[in-house]
Amino acid sequence: MRPKPQLGHIHVAELRHTPAIGSVTLSKGFGPVKLSPFAAQVLFLLLALVSSTLVAGVAGVLSYVAGSGIAASVLYGGGAFILVMTLCVTILTALGLLGGVGSSGP
Repeated sequence: MRPKPQLGHIHVAELRHTPAIGSVTLSKGFGPVKLSPFAAQVLFLLLALVSSTLVAGVAGVLSYVAGSGIAASVLYGGGAFILVMTLCVTILTALGLLGGVGSSGP
């Protein structure tokens, strides 16, 4: 029987990565939830996409407020998006969270 969550209690979720197996376990309140390596990669890419979009929006707005036209602000935001997304994918690949070494070829 599950205990009822009480008002005012916050459940902390922690993310653990097991390099030997490649699976990610999300443990929350009642027990761990196993994610496949593909699902974990999709979540990491979604996080990279959302953070890149946020940075691009802020960069575009700041460029517009600084006096650039709308077209220049969109281009500035697009450049920031590409820069941050490339950085995120590079870091995730270097950490081995997006396949990395040994995942391709025979």
